[in-house]
Formats: sequence, structure tokens, C-alpha cells
Amino acid sequence: MIPYIRIKLTCCLIFPMLTFTTEAQNFLPPAIEWHGKSESLIAKATDPWITTTEKSGFVTTPDYDETMAWFKKLDNASPLLTMISIGKSVEGRDIFMIIASTEKNITPASLKKSARPLFLAQAGIHSGEIDGKDAGMMLLRDIAFGNKQTLLEKVNFLFIPILSVDAHERSSPYNRPNQRGPQNMGWRTNAQNLNPNRDYTKLDTKEIRSVLKVINDYDPVLYMDIHVTDGADYQYDITYRGIGKQGYSLGIRDWLETTYQTFTNDALKASGHLPGPLVYAFNDRDFSQGMTIQIGGPRFSDSYGDLRHLATILVENHSLKPFKQRVLGTYVLLENTLKLLATTGQSLKQITEKDKSNRMARFPLQWKVPQLKTAVGFDTRGIQPEINATAAPADSFQLAAIASVIRKSSVTNSDYVEWLGKPVKQTVADYKSTEPFDFISRPKGYWVPASCDVVIERLKLHGIKMAILTQPKEVTVEMYRITDYVFGDDNHHILPFQGHMQVSAATKSEIRKQLFAPGSVYISTDQPLGDLAVFLLEPTSKDSYFSWGFFHTIFERTEYIEAYVMEPMAKKMLDESPELRKEFEAKKAADKNFANNQFAILTWFYSKTKYYDERYLLYPVGREL
Repeated sequence: MIPYIRIKLTCCLIFPMLTFTTEAQNFLPPAIEWHGKSESLIAKATDPWITTTEKSGFVTTPDYDETMAWFKKLDNASPLLTMISIGKSVEGRDIFMIIASTEKNITPASLKKSARPLFLAQAGIHSGEIDGKDAGMMLLRDIAFGNKQTLLEKVNFLFIPILSVDAHERSSPYNRPNQRGPQNMGWRTNAQNLNPNRDYTKLDTKEIRSVLKVINDYDPVLYMDIHVTDGADYQYDITYRGIGKQGYSLGIRDWLETTYQTFTNDALKASGHLPGPLVYAFNDRDFSQGMTIQIGGPRFSDSYGDLRHLATILVENHSLKPFKQRVLGTYVLLENTLKLLATTGQSLKQITEKDKSNRMARFPLQWKVPQLKTAVGFDTRGIQPEINATAAPADSFQLAAIASVIRKSSVTNSDYVEWLGKPVKQTVADYKSTEPFDFISRPKGYWVPASCDVVIERLKLHGIKMAILTQPKEVTVEMYRITDYVFGDDNHHILPFQGHMQVSAATKSEIRKQLFAPGSVYISTDQPLGDLAVFLLEPTSKDSYFSWGFFHTIFERTEYIEAYVMEPMAKKMLDESPELRKEFEAKKAADKNFANNQFAILTWFYSKTKYYDERYLLYPVGREL
């Protein structure tokens, strides 16, 4: 062991000396030269409110302290803007939000009741993808001191410039090798190494808890989450989407795909940008295999917004476009969203209220692409499509692509793609129609025991309404017994994900009389966030609290029986019950491993006794039918 340890230590010591500093930027695909009308938005060098980014020629972006000092100065100089803290990060930094409004009273309650539609936009949930921050700085400067005060005549605007503030300060030119600028980029995960962009359901991060408090307190009519892509090359610079074809908010979905998309795309094109759909290819190296839709689930902002009936736009600017082009495109996107809400915000409010009042009796937990043999989950990149010949053929569309060739690597001896920087049109199959499956019946409500206090607190953070028991209450409910389970992700990789060990399970239902202690809660599904409650509390939902590992204690038996007791008891049970003997002999015949395993046999008999833990593998949340 000693030589082995010495070798390991030696390797660790010399490894840093073998680290190369070759710039990834030098190996990015060729950039297509771009100029557009939106370049007129850049402040002149003599403008006292020019941003650091503009001053640098869009080479750099300001750090946290400089950004907040700039906004504070802007706040002090303009009666239209107010800067507040919406929470603190784990490292103690304030998460700031800018309120832009001409209204006299800008308290959360007042803006929530206002007749004006409210637009919430956030940047920097992935702090290296920071286009939104710089675009927002420019737009709010022009609202305060330029010619764009009219944007606030009929709309109120909330803007979070940096959500993941700690990660923003883990800045480096080596953080995002697939992105063309800025020179200094933040980190993807927060100080806890958690990804806030996977946290909308489980709520482990202070960042997302802060956002949800804003959503609950202010009740925006539209929410925008601004990112930058990774991955393949194509011509579009600003890509975005609502929920797509699937969803629980059908009115909102249609508004986003018609009214919003038409207006926004026209505005972007008029400013010299090329908007497009979010590009999710089956194979990022070969678009001809077709495009699909990513069904990420409500751990992500767009699906979460859909479940809580909040119109949500997920923006993914193209990482290989120059930083200036991306920032200016985001400015146009933000500005024209405000313009659109000024004229259609009231109709969106009405559509939203209608979606909030809908109660789906058959509630789908998953969605699939019907042209494929298998359901498509979140990450489909690199997966070969299995076309179902009996299904309707896929649609097709003209992709504004970039020419590419496949090269043979001299390093790995494998194929890789080289993007050539030349625009081409490519007809590709479009597997974007979806259909729901894995239905459950919608219960009247859920009973959550007081022992699940962590889950109860997180349900409260979502804004879900509940009644709290002050006295014990016995209730007849449907409960799930876990019949089979697998720990790990969808591919059964037994590794933690986002700080949790995930689990999937098969269940059977039982009707039980269950006593709920004081502190237990009842959650009616007849409420605006009822759909969200269903999704979070059904154990077979892939983003439920069960799936995220908040109920792992049910997998552990904590009371036992000794073999010297169980052996004679089992013999007596067989002697007294011919039916049990028949069942036992059949199980042995069907399962040789069981037949030769004393522990398994005695556990089986133990489970047939009144001494067995009846709460073992019992999901403790009750469904009221």
C-alpha cells in the first residue's frame, strides 16, 4: 500500500504542472459577421450612463459590486426605478431586483392589485450566461434617462439582473469554453454546487426561493428566464419558447405561440436579428435526423410556469454569436415584450385566469412524442430516433443551419463535427407534436402528515394554500404502497443528482383509515395551484418530492424479529393455514433465490404477521377521493 500511496501523491503533485492554458476561444467555429439596426441602442462614449460593457466594446461585463453600484446610482437618480433586495445568497450577497414603474405605490400588494400587467424578467440563473443583465442595464438606463419612459405608461416591470450572485463572482475567462464572450464569465452552479435551473420544484436554493417569493408576492402576468445555449451551431441568434405543444395551461400556450411569437419575431427581425425556435436535435452533429421538443418537467422554469399557470418564456441566446449581438437582441426582446403587454396584457390576464380555473379530472404526469416508439424525456441530444412506422409522419421545417463536415479524430479515433461558418438551409423532420400519457385521477385533495414537515414548508414556499390541523383527525384516504423501486436517475445511474438520490417506483393503492396528527395539512386541489400540488405529491411524477428523495425513510424497516422466534411461528402459521402453505410453495417454486434464502423466507412470513411494520414502503401522503 505504501508505494501505491506514494505514486498517487506524486501524480497529484505534478498534475497542475501538466495543465495547459490553450484558449478554447481560438477553436470556436467561425463567426458570421453581424451588423443590425439594434446597434443604434449602444450609448455614445460621452453618455454619463454608459455601461461598462458598452464602454469595453462588449468585451467585458461588470462584476457584482460594480453592477449593483451602477444600479444604485441609477435608482438614486431616477424616480422611475427602485432597487430592493429579494433575498440573500448562502455567501451573504443580496439578490437585487429593480422595480420600474410610474405608479406612486410600488409595494408588492399594490402592484399585485394594479390594473397594469406586470412583467418579471430574470438574468443570470446561470451566471455565465449573463446577456440579460447587460441588456437590462441598457434598457433601464434608456427608460430612466432616454426616450423610453413611455414603456412604463401601461406596464410595470420587475428585473433581476443577477440571480445566482455567488456563482457570478466565481468569474473566469475559462468558465464557458463553448461561448463567445464576454471575456469574464460566471459559473453554472451556485456556491453549494447546486444548479438553480433544476430547482423550481424541490426548492433547495435560496436563489429560486427568492424568485418564487417575488412571483407569489407580485403575481406577474409574464415571466422571462434568460439563458445562453451550449451545443450546436446554427444561424439563429435569439431563440426562445413557451411550453410548446404540451402543457397544463392551454390558453397561455396558444397566446405564447401566436400573439407573443408573431410580435416578438417581427420586432427582432426588424432590428437585424434572426429569432428562431429552441433547437433540440436528436443528434447535434447531424440535424437531418430531426428535431424534437425537450420535455424537462417543472424543475425548469418554463414547465414550472406552465403548471402554476404563469406565462413563461425561456430564452436561450446562441452561445456562438458575438456577445454584442446577443445583448442587443435581448434588449430588443425585453423592450418589445413591454410594448406587447401594454396592448395585450389585459387579454393575457383573462386567459391566465381561465387556465387557473381549469381542473383536469384525468391528470397526465408525462408527455411523449407520438412518432417515436419511446417517450422523449429531457436530454435527447445524441440519441438516435426510433421511428414508429405506424404513427403519422413527422412535420418538417426549414432550419437556418450552418454547414458542417464530419472529421475523423487523430486523438480519439472517433468522428466529430466541424462547423464551417457558412449559412445553409436544411429541411429537417420536426417531432414536436406531443401527447399526454401516464394519467392519474385528480383527487379532491391531499393529506400530508406533520412528520413531513420539510415537504410542508416547501409546499408553502410555492404558495400552495393548505389547512393546518390543530387537533388529531382520522380520515379515510387512498394511500400508495411501494411495490418496486429503483434508486438513481432515468438510466439507473446510482449517483446523487443536485444533492439528492432520486428514486422511481411502482405502486399499488390501498384504502385506509389514517390518523393525522396536529400540524398535518390538508391541500385541496380546487385552487389555482392545484395542478402544481398534484404534480409535487404524486409519487410517480418525475419531479415529485418522492422522486427527489424527500421520503426515503419509508424504505427502511426499523423494527425486527429474531429467527428463533420466527422459525416456530412460521411453522405454526403453515400448520394453521392451508392457503398460506399453498402460497408459500408457489412462491418457492417460482423464485429459486427466495427458496434458498432463509432471511427472505422469514421476512416473508414476518410480513404476514401483525408484528410487521405496516408503514414500511407506505407513502405517507393520503389522497382524498
